[in-house]
Amino acid sequence: MQGEPTVVVAPAPQTTVAMAPVECPICAQTNPPGEQYCVECGFLLSSAAPETPTTTAAYPKLRDATGREFLLKAGENLIGRDPSSDVLLADGTVSRRHAVIIVGDNHAFIRDLGSTNGTRLNGEPVGADPVPLPPNAELQFGSVILTLELPEGFETPTVAVDVAPPLAYLVGVDHPELRFPLYARPQRIGRRPGNDIVIPDPYVSGQHATIEIVGNEVRITDLGSTNGTFINTTKITPNLPTTVPPDATLTLGKTQFRLEWATAETAPESSTETDGEAQTQAETHEPTSEA
Repeated sequence: MQGEPTVVVAPAPQTTVAMAPVECPICAQTNPPGEQYCVECGFLLSSAAPETPTTTAAYPKLRDATGREFLLKAGENLIGRDPSSDVLLADGTVSRRHAVIIVGDNHAFIRDLGSTNGTRLNGEPVGADPVPLPPNAELQFGSVILTLELPEGFETPTVAVDVAPPLAYLVGVDHPELRFPLYARPQRIGRRPGNDIVIPDPYVSGQHATIEIVGNEVRITDLGSTNGTFINTTKITPNLPTTVPPDATLTLGKTQFRLEWATAETAPESSTETDGEAQTQAETHEPTSEA
């Protein structure tokens, strides 16, 4: 008996499944195929997106140049590179804990948390004290710029933040175009953008010193700069607030400054204090250019 012919069945070709990019439901970042976690905010892409709060319109939000939005909640909103931040900004110029926005019932405030590159509101530096936020404010964290959107009904409390005229000026001796206003609060001096006073001198450190007006005195504190801070010919001790005599020459890097009081009423009387009384340990050396 002749056997039945054997039929060879070829395996069916396997279907290739193309993996598509995945958009994060939290921050709207487009992630490469196969990513488990969002490369921007770290959200687990396989998990369900959180429900949108029903009170979204009741709270402010931040928007970047691409249209990406950050919804702010009531209370404190941490801004920075720390993964636990409420507003996560993955940018090298942003500190891990950079600033905080406090949202109340019908108002919002911002304050800096001692960030490296500073926080600015509409171009003006923000310090450790809370500053009220107006509508459509431009907020800068390091080099990241965000626009604030306030819901209807929010108010901007009237608080003086450097609205009063400057008490004095720091004026370049050889470069009078370098004229910086001084206020009754600490202001950071350095070569890098983000300082309150930016000096374009390669011999000035990125964060060189802080300066503030206390009563009728101007006090400067060197922050351990490479080339030091000098009052006349005396190098001041780092991290020690030192009074600058009214007629003294202040040297940072290779740039010299003098103090100019805004009005005769606020200017202190000329001091007869010697350089040695202002600060000891005089040094003269050739400064080193900062990288």
